Amino acid sequence: MRLSFVPDLPAIVSDSNCLGRILTELLNNACKYTPPGEEIGLAAQAIGNRVHIRVSNSGVEIAPEELSRIFGKFYRVSGGAPWNQGGTGLGLSLVQRLAVHLQGSIRAESNLGQTGFTVELPLVAESEQEQKADQPLEI
Repeated sequence: MRLSFVPDLPAIVSDSNCLGRILTELLNNACKYTPPGEEIGLAAQAIGNRVHIRVSNSGVEIAPEELSRIFGKFYRVSGGAPWNQGGTGLGLSLVQRLAVHLQGSIRAESNLGQTGFTVELPLVAESEQEQKADQPLEI
């Protein structure tokens, strides 16, 4: 695993349970879809008043026509690989909903033998977000 964090990365004020779930889901996906001998990466950097967290893996690409549907409920990328451990197709849909719940977003890119997911979140939760964090999230 390759880790890349800028030395002066500011603290993020957010719902730690939601953020933990986002990272867990993305890292689990990377583990499922990374062929043996390839690499998983985790990087974070602050850009303005937002933090960008990227989970990437090498050795696999998602077709462009599938990238537009990848966050849909129950959607699974076609063309199963022998190292793929399966799943329900709910993980990325959950990640997207959690990111939006935290006033952020997620995007996926895939090319040149690498797939990456970038979550963008505010560094400091707004007062409305702090109230939302106490409310249950409907999935």
